[in-house]
Parts: sequence; structure tokens; C-alpha cells
Amino acid sequence: MSTLVEMEHGGVDDGDREDAVNEASVDLEQLQLIQLCFGEHEFGVALDKDVTDERDEKHDGVGSDLLQQRTKTHQNGVVIAFDFDPIQFVQEKLDHGVPLRSLCRDLEAYATLLDSSILRHVNMDVHDAFVKVSGHLVGMQDELRCVRQSVLAAVKRVEDAMEKLSRLEETVSGQIRDATEVELARLFDVVFLKILLMFDLLCGRVEALPSCLRCSEIVNKQQPAPPPPQQQQQQMKHMDSSSSTVVVMAVGNPHVFEALFDIAVTVQQWKALYQTLPKLPQRAKEYEEASEILREGTKLSHQVFAKVYIAFHQAYLQAPREELKQALRDVMGLYRTSGEFQEFCRMYRERILRPLLESVLSWRAATQARYNLEDTISLLTTLRDQLETKVLCFLPIIWEAFEETVLPIPMIIWPTVCEALVKKMVALYDIGVADAFQRRYVAAHELLALMMSNCNSSEELRVLMRSPDVALWKHKWNTDVYGTIRANELSKKIEDAIQTFRATPVEKLAQKFLNQSEEHVAGGAGFRMELFTKLKEALDWLFSPETYIYILTPKFIREAAVATRRVVQSFLEHTEGAQNGTLMRDWLHFVMGACADLDVLVAYFEGPFSARLEKESRKPFPVSSPLIQLLTQDTCRGAVVSLQLLVRSRVAEECVVGLQNIRSVRSAYSHMHKPFPTAPSWYVPSIVEPLQRLDASVRPLMPLETHHVVMTELVKDVASRFRALAKETLVTAKKTEQSWEKLRRRKETTSGARGPDAEAPSGCGHPSSSSAAVRPTQETASDRDKMTLQLYLDAKAFVNDVEKTLGPGVKAEELDAVDALFKLLRRANWIMGEDIPEPPDIDESDP
Repeated sequence: MSTLVEMEHGGVDDGDREDAVNEASVDLEQLQLIQLCFGEHEFGVALDKDVTDERDEKHDGVGSDLLQQRTKTHQNGVVIAFDFDPIQFVQEKLDHGVPLRSLCRDLEAYATLLDSSILRHVNMDVHDAFVKVSGHLVGMQDELRCVRQSVLAAVKRVEDAMEKLSRLEETVSGQIRDATEVELARLFDVVFLKILLMFDLLCGRVEALPSCLRCSEIVNKQQPAPPPPQQQQQQMKHMDSSSSTVVVMAVGNPHVFEALFDIAVTVQQWKALYQTLPKLPQRAKEYEEASEILREGTKLSHQVFAKVYIAFHQAYLQAPREELKQALRDVMGLYRTSGEFQEFCRMYRERILRPLLESVLSWRAATQARYNLEDTISLLTTLRDQLETKVLCFLPIIWEAFEETVLPIPMIIWPTVCEALVKKMVALYDIGVADAFQRRYVAAHELLALMMSNCNSSEELRVLMRSPDVALWKHKWNTDVYGTIRANELSKKIEDAIQTFRATPVEKLAQKFLNQSEEHVAGGAGFRMELFTKLKEALDWLFSPETYIYILTPKFIREAAVATRRVVQSFLEHTEGAQNGTLMRDWLHFVMGACADLDVLVAYFEGPFSARLEKESRKPFPVSSPLIQLLTQDTCRGAVVSLQLLVRSRVAEECVVGLQNIRSVRSAYSHMHKPFPTAPSWYVPSIVEPLQRLDASVRPLMPLETHHVVMTELVKDVASRFRALAKETLVTAKKTEQSWEKLRRRKETTSGARGPDAEAPSGCGHPSSSSAAVRPTQETASDRDKMTLQLYLDAKAFVNDVEKTLGPGVKAEELDAVDALFKLLRRANWIMGEDIPEPPDIDESDP
């Protein structure tokens, strides 16, 4: 049976379908012919008639149906394929007696026929497709050739239009350029004419002022050049009070001040008009003429404003009044209205400050003060007073008038003052003599400090400190060299003090310490040792008004810390080296005196020294500041702790001599069959005596709290050593007992007399009793029990004796080291009958 497999063909027209139907009919006829050949002729086997007819009818029916279906599907654009089972086909032929060789030959002929048919169809289809595509391409080429002509014509028309537009643009641009030049020339003429008219208006308004306000040599266009600054200063210096009074009275007239205001407005408008004057190459000469006219006109107004302001300034200095202050504000308002802020600053520097500085700091005065320190200081002080009384009093008026547009200190006052000092006082910065340099520096920097303190805002102070004048001023003073000189002087003072201290015997220092009066106690006002007195004097000298410079505060503080550490370190080294060759009593007095002096030094750093730093740096220096903590805690109190450790170490070493006798307890009770001890050992006083001597020596010399700390720590050290030696003694005794027990058992084993008791395990209890609940007696107690009891009595006696050295209210048994000692000897309490469980046996691994 055949199965139809449909594959759609898109875009097939009616003619193609008819051709396909015809080809399919031919192919079907060829197939039927081949089938007939296979069935009757080629295989040479006559089939049964019925079967043959049935098969022919079947084949005819199938062929007819296939032909009809193939025709129908080709008309619908569908290609038909047939399914073929080659194995079934071959099997049927073999079953009918067809030889395999003949069948293969027939199949090969059939395959060749099919290949040629397929090739013929493929070639025809490719040829048809190529013909169709070629025809389509030829048609498109004709169409594109037609379109290309129209496109080229359009492009030609666009290029022609662009060329016409370019020529038109050039023409219009030239016309605009010519019109612009004409208009700019016209505008230049208009503006230039207005400038001339406004200059005439300004001159007319100035001429309309009272004669006392006019400067005839400036009003006249043919006037000579203005006088030099020196001559102007002389004119300013010799201006009589009557002239100032006349000017003040004239400006007091409202009409006159209104005329001045009109002049200011005219100048402002004139400057704005000049900004609109175009720069033309062909009018360069006229432009320069306009600039010159503007300069002359503004200079004219400047002279008028300056004359008015100086008159009011002089009148206010002679007799300060509120109406004069308001008049000064109004005159400065004229400068603000005309936009001449820089001119006001220049006028103030040239017409007011420079004459004042010249009157105080003249070349003659600067030359006279060059070789005399006192004259230099006096000159700087006079200059400071003059600035404070004649210049700084006007600062509030300037601030109010210009509303922070003009910063008078960084823009007017300090640049002028700094310039005068740098130029005229050349020897001011000489570093040859440190003391003179410091005095000149302090006096000169009072001027800068005065400027800083009178700044009205943080912005004005910031501008002042970042100005080139302040940078130049700081650069002139070689403070680094001065700081190095002072540091070397401080180091020499400290070195001399240390050498003197090292050259003095400890016995002499201790005797001097004992002979001093009672008011020199720890925390008092004085030092016991000359070394610390010289250290304090050196630090006071370094931060004294005759030596200190504020800008060197970090360096001076660093040098103070280094000097203090040098003194303390030298003292510690000397103390540690002198403890072996000095009597204990003298050495203790020496150390205790040093501890007291270090406490006084701490109070000095936290009190006067900190207050001095706060005063000079104008910043708080609390006790918790890192600097104070470095000097007090790390240096001074650290040295006190080190000295206390030395004292504890030396006293503890003396106690060790008596503590070594603890080991004698083991030899006293080993195999001696002694009864229970009832009294402390003979060596206990030798342990306590060094502590008692120390207590008697230092109690009058130390504060109660310090004494309590020293003695408590020392008792802890000795108690810890006592416990270590007691544990060593008991552990050694335990090992000895265990060795004897092993030896005994070995002997019993070798002698064959080992009984049940020998086989029983020894257990974890104490070997002195057969049962852990039975307390040892005089007869059953082991040597180690007696040693434990003796050590307990010795420790008890030691604690009772040292408790007297700790002061009232202090119990030695509450100390950690003493408590650990009694816990070690807890078995002694159980042996003596205390109602407690039997303590565990001592172990070497116990802490």
C-alpha cells in the first residue's frame, strides 16, 4: 500500500501545474511498463492467470487511482512520493522463482533509468529557474536604467541650487558685514560722543562745587602731572585744621553732598558706557582717547572724593562725633556707588596709612633703631599704639559702609604695614642673638596679632592668613634656627644637671633628703632633689616670656618631653646601678625622695605647666590631654612604678635569704620521729625583718596610700615565694615517700612475704592513714604531715608579723598570694581538727 507525503509548493501558477501533471502522467506510464516487464518478461515466469489478472486489475486500479490522485495533487501544488519495501519486493520475486542475479541486473537497469530520469528533471528545473531569474534580472536592469536617469537629473538640479545658495550667502554675509561695520562705527561715534558729553558734564559738576572741594590743577585739562606720592604725603601732613573745617562745613550743605552723589552716579554710568564702546581697528586712536578721557574723569572724581574723605577723617580724629561718623559712611557710599572699591583701598593706603607710617617709622627712626634693641621695641610699640588709636577705630565704619565688599585689614592695613617693616627694618630678623631675636619677634608679631584680633569675620581672618604678605612675613622670621638654638640650650642645662647628679654620692643625697624640713613632702611645693629642681627651672625658662615663641609651641613641647624623659631615665639608671654599693637605708631614702619628687613633678605638669600652655596657645589643655598624659602617666608615674619595683625586688631578695631556710623543714622531720610541731620555725623572723625595716624607713617618707600599695605588693611577692618554696618542700617529701614505698614493696616481693595488705592499692589518699576519714595522730602521722603542720605554723607567724606593716584596717589573709599560701597548707587545718573534709594530696602539677 502507498502512503501520500505532502510537500507544499508556494507561488506555482496554472501553467506550471499543467506541465507537472503531464510529466507525472509520463512517469506513471513508464512505471507501469517497468512493472509489466518485471512481472512477465524479464523474470521468465508465467504467473497464474487469476493472480495475474487480479494483480493487473489491482495494478490498473492502483495506477488509475494514483494517476487521478497525482493529477489532483499537482493541481493543488503538492508533490507525491511512493513508499516501497525492497525486502518484501525481493522476497516475493524469489518466492516466484526469479533468479537473484537476474533480479539484481533488472534492478540495476531500473536504478539507471531512475537516475537518468531524476537527472533529466533536475536539469530541466534548473534551466527553467535560470531562465526565469535571468528574465527577471533583465527586466529589473531596464527599470534601474530608467530610474538612474531621473536621479542624475535631480542631483544636478540640487547641486545647481546649492551653488546659487552659496553665492547668495556670500552676498548676504558681505552685506551684513558691511552693515555691521557701519553700525559699529555709528555706535562707536554715538558712545564716544556720549563719553565726551559726560566728561563735560562731570567737569561742569566738579566746577560747580565749592572752591575748597575743587583741585584747579586737575580741572584744567592742560594741568601738569600730579605730584609724586612723597609730595602728596607732605601736603597731607601739613594740611591745617582750618581747611578741613571748611571742607566739612561745605559738604555739610545738602546741595553740595547731592552734587557729590551726582558725580558718583555720573562716574558709574560713564564706566558702564565705556564698557559698551566697541574696539574697531580703524578707530584705535579714538579708543585710546576715550580711555584717556575716562582716566582723567575718574581721577578728577577720585581727587574730589579723597579730599572730602580726608577732611572728615582728620576732623573725626580731632573730635570724634556721631555726625562725622555718618558723614564718613556717606563719603564711602560715594565710592561704593561709583564702583571704585579698589580706588578707596589705594587712597586709604597712600593718603592715610603711608603718611602715618612715615611719621612713626621713618628711615631715620628705622636706622637709629637698627643697632639698639630697646629703640626697636619702642618703635614697634609706638607703631602698634598709633595703628590702634588712629586706624583701627575706623574699621567698624568701613565694614558698615561697604558691607564686607572691602576687607580693610587684608586689603589695606596689613599690606602697607608689612611693606614698611620689610623695607625699612632690615635688621629686625637678625638671628645672631637669640634673646634679642625673641624680643623683636614678640614685639613685631603683636602687630599681626592685633590685626588678627580686629578681623570682623572668619572670612576676613582667612583671607588675611592666606595673603602673600603674611606668608612673606612668616618667611622672614627664621624661627627654625631660633628653636634649634633654644633646644640646644635646654639640652645643655639638662646635661649639666645630670652630670652634677651623677657626681653626687647616693649617701649624700639621702642625708640631704633627711635633713630637709617637713614642708617638703610629697605633693608639696618644692623638690627634694636638685636634679628635678633644675628640670623644673629649665622648663620654666623654656616657656618663659623671655624665651617662648608661640609658633614654636610643638617643638618646645617635644623638647620638654624629651628633657623630662632624659632626666627620669638617667635617674632610673643611676638608682639601679647604685643599689648594690649602697646601704639599704640610704638607698631607700634616696628612692623614696625621688618618688616624692616625681609626684611633685606630676602636680607641676598638671598645674602651672598646663596653665602656661593654655595661656600661650589660647587652647584648653586638660589633664586628660595626650601631652599631659605622656608627661605624667607614661614618664613620671611610670618612673615611680619602676622605682617601686626596684624597692620590692631588693627587699624581696633580702627576704629570700630567710625563705631559703624553708627547705630545712624537710630535713628536720624526715625519719626523725618527732612529735607534732607547736611553734613557728626559727627562720621566720629573718623573713619578716626586711619588711619591718622597710616599713620603718618609708612610712614617714611616703603618703599613706603609696605606702599601702608598696607594702601590699611586697607582701604579695614574699608570700608567693614562700608558697613556691613550701610546695617544693612538700612535693620533694612526697616523692621521697613514694620512692621508699616502692623500695619496700620490691623487698617484700623478693622475700615472698607479700600479704593481702601489700596487694591492696594505695589509693589517692594521704599515705599517713589507712582510711581517708581518720585524722593523723602523734603515732600515725607521717613525716610529711608534720612538715605540713610546721609550714602552716611558719606561714601563720609570717602573716601575723607582716600584717603590722600594712597599716590599720588591712588584713593580710585577704591578699591573693596569702590566700593561695594557706590553701596549699589546708591539710594542716584538717590535721589540727578543723571540721572540714580531708583536702586532696598535693600534686606537682597544681598551679
